[in-house]
Amino acid sequence: MDRWLRSAVAVLGLTCSIGVGCSSAGESKPGPAGGSLDGSADAELDAHSSDTGSGGGATDASGETGANPSPEAGSDAGIDASQDAQGDAAPDASPDGPGPESGSCTPVVPAPDKDAWQMRLPSAGFGGIVTASSGGHNDVFLKSPTDYIRIGARLDWGGTVVFFGLTSNPQSNVIDANDTGRELQIALYDPTRAMQQCAWNASCQSSPSTCGNSITFLGWDPVQGGDECGHGAPVLSYGQVGDGLQVLVQPLQWNPDWAKPDCTQSSCGAQGVPVQVQYRMVFRFVSEHVVEVETEVSSQESFSHPSTAQEFPTLYVSHGGSVPDLPLLLDAAGQTVGLSTPGNDGFYYDNFTSPGPWVTWQNTASNYGVGIAMDQGVRDFQGWRGDGVTAPYFHNVRARVAFGLAAGGVVRGLSYLALGGFATVQSELEKALGKRPPFGTVDSPASGTTTTYTPGSPIQVAGWALDTDPVAQVDIQVDGVSVAQLPVSGNRPDVCAVYPMYAGCPNVGFAGSVPTDGLSSCAHLLRVVARDAQGNASVLGERLITP
Repeated sequence: MDRWLRSAVAVLGLTCSIGVGCSSAGESKPGPAGGSLDGSADAELDAHSSDTGSGGGATDASGETGANPSPEAGSDAGIDASQDAQGDAAPDASPDGPGPESGSCTPVVPAPDKDAWQMRLPSAGFGGIVTASSGGHNDVFLKSPTDYIRIGARLDWGGTVVFFGLTSNPQSNVIDANDTGRELQIALYDPTRAMQQCAWNASCQSSPSTCGNSITFLGWDPVQGGDECGHGAPVLSYGQVGDGLQVLVQPLQWNPDWAKPDCTQSSCGAQGVPVQVQYRMVFRFVSEHVVEVETEVSSQESFSHPSTAQEFPTLYVSHGGSVPDLPLLLDAAGQTVGLSTPGNDGFYYDNFTSPGPWVTWQNTASNYGVGIAMDQGVRDFQGWRGDGVTAPYFHNVRARVAFGLAAGGVVRGLSYLALGGFATVQSELEKALGKRPPFGTVDSPASGTTTTYTPGSPIQVAGWALDTDPVAQVDIQVDGVSVAQLPVSGNRPDVCAVYPMYAGCPNVGFAGSVPTDGLSSCAHLLRVVARDAQGNASVLGERLITP
């Protein structure tokens, strides 16, 4: 069951659309037709509007109502450009250089391990964080380095992204901020707890529910934005982390009656049903047009959830009214994806494969829209649309990412949003993906230890490496000289449970022997470097070895 269905459900609380404000509604409805932005290809990103009126919802970028939330100290944790230079630097002496008898042993100090998950694209800079209230909602915005573009999250809808557009023009927003089930957000599923009536005892695969194929009967389904009653999920905290904006959220069950053993439905209560899961999103500009979206799910539950297709995340795009209409779904080659297969409740969908790990929704001229790229390298996508006749008018897309969530487990992922016409989106996303360095860890020898070896006997090295494309091998260096290459092909389901769907999973481990023949009796620096096909490199770890 997909998030697209939620747009057809009666929402008993407040529904809100960017540009048209908020109203009490019985069903999520699109705004009036029209309102798309015109201009030559990508010219919209050069023509700043002087209109800074409210525009409704989150798009009033001029309505700043307070100072930045208390930022956490610290700089951006992106990988430094100097790290690659360090990994490639020629040594002052060869590994079999002068020994201690000559009095010339050089002190060896391994660098501390970096957090593998922070081996990322460098930040484009921090433009600042501002908050604004509009249309009865509280939103927080991250500015691009020059404040040309902003991305905004709704604090009373679980930190879902409700704005991505030009700072100077609220009507440039490319996000559908209609209700708690749309926006850019995370939602999870469990095939054993898929529907009410069978979710309570996890029997849905063996004894399917008879409640009916309707989203009002969904089972375990933590939604970042909130529930079908219009209750917004609580944001536990938000603020600056490095050069980014972080939101920490406790999602709500979409169906408050999800755990009932029958099909009865209760009236909406005063508040939603929280789930013992937390969602974390961190937004960070990696170029003036591109925002990196870090997603993390952490479980505090005592039971696990098997693997199934998840929304990690789903992108709902604007559909007219006072904001652009983006009805054209294009793959990475610029080919139109028709979305013509009939789905439930009058909607249309298609599963499709893009030539690259990104797709884009554009206006009919393909000169304004939004693209989404998957750091995992996923090229399989699913798109949905409503035509306004058989179903409400809207458009969304998500990568076909499948994973399970273990009790107490953590799952992480990255995606990128790019603003502009097709040519801009293509250029910006392919540049970002092309510069993304590998990331990983050296498990053995362990961090912070000194490995003593018998001269001439090999040292065992093991770890893992991930990237948007598979990493073929890692380079093992001793004192800066390459001495071995280990293939990245070992089975590491533990790694891919945390970083699901990354290219090469689950065969992303490396292990092997590193020769010590000819090494002097001095201490030596062992370094593991992962390098991808584009030449991007990361030092996965350094270790002290001594005879």
